[in-house]
Amino acid sequence: MKRLKKGVLVVKITEDLFSLFINKKGESLMKAICFSVHDFEKVYLETWAKNLSLEIDFLTVGLTGETVDLARGYDAVICWANDNLSGASLKHLHKNGVKMVSLRSAGFSHLDFEVAKELGLVVGRVPSYSPEAIAEHTFGLLMCLNRHYPRAFQRIKDFNFTLEGLEGVTLKGKTVGVVGAGLIGAAFARIMKGVGCQILLHDPNEDQELARELGASYMGLEELLRQSDIVSLHCPLNYKTRYILNKETISLMKDGVFLLNTGRGALIDTDALIANLKTNKFRGVGLDVYEYEEGVFFKDHSDLGLSDEKLLRLMSFPRVLITSHQAFFTEEALENIAKDSLQNVKDFFEGQELPEGHKVL
Repeated sequence: MKRLKKGVLVVKITEDLFSLFINKKGESLMKAICFSVHDFEKVYLETWAKNLSLEIDFLTVGLTGETVDLARGYDAVICWANDNLSGASLKHLHKNGVKMVSLRSAGFSHLDFEVAKELGLVVGRVPSYSPEAIAEHTFGLLMCLNRHYPRAFQRIKDFNFTLEGLEGVTLKGKTVGVVGAGLIGAAFARIMKGVGCQILLHDPNEDQELARELGASYMGLEELLRQSDIVSLHCPLNYKTRYILNKETISLMKDGVFLLNTGRGALIDTDALIANLKTNKFRGVGLDVYEYEEGVFFKDHSDLGLSDEKLLRLMSFPRVLITSHQAFFTEEALENIAKDSLQNVKDFFEGQELPEGHKVL
């Protein structure tokens, strides 16, 4: 043990717990930096940083190749779903002394898993912040598409009380195919069961207790697509699920089907989706995510407009409803995201294992 200056000691600890700087009160001086902090989440993050006695610097800028050096001297970075966690970025973070990445998301498709593992980085996530919030938003998209609420609302604002073009269908008795029957998919399936729908499930991990609860059947993707009047995507994005809906699989779906995606944008091949919208394949398409949303969503483009031609094309179809990755956006979810992502940092700083489900690496 060597005294550096008054009140500050350097203590040698085992390699796997690092060398921690501590003050005379025994408090850790390890620091974290939080990227892409939005106004809507700042109060939650600041509150939980204070509750957990964490020293965190908050930045509104995202983590990119240009901003990665801002993490120099920090032990952990706390990242948003659109931050750049490519292999090059992770190597640069590691070079700057970062040992831990805490994700403010459940998914980690934006993380180069193999490079993170090679570098020995600890990666934490928020496994479940509000499945019901996302399921409820998905149902909201469906209802808006089916009963034309946005159009009806605008008509009334214009003193137009006609009904032409607002006809929907009764959902009771319809067949709903849920692709990805985890916590979110199960929550959406329960809502649709409550409406009186027949539920079909597709998931590599079959939960027979859930199937019994819903009176549902598990089946292969192709058969589910053939039978469903409504298809809702709730699976994670990985090499198996990328473009799970493409030219071939979309062709299996019924004409006049509703398609909902509140999972990840690249679950759908955007080009194939646009091609089928041109032929009126769908009765309605509800998207809370978009394949190329990075750099577009969570930002105000009202002054400059958009240059993304595919997104503009999607927006031009009257049967398409797009929201800006807001399905999670409830008070409860924001609270859980802040609490769990910062608790992961706290556990790491204290040399504790992250809880079951929280640790990616």
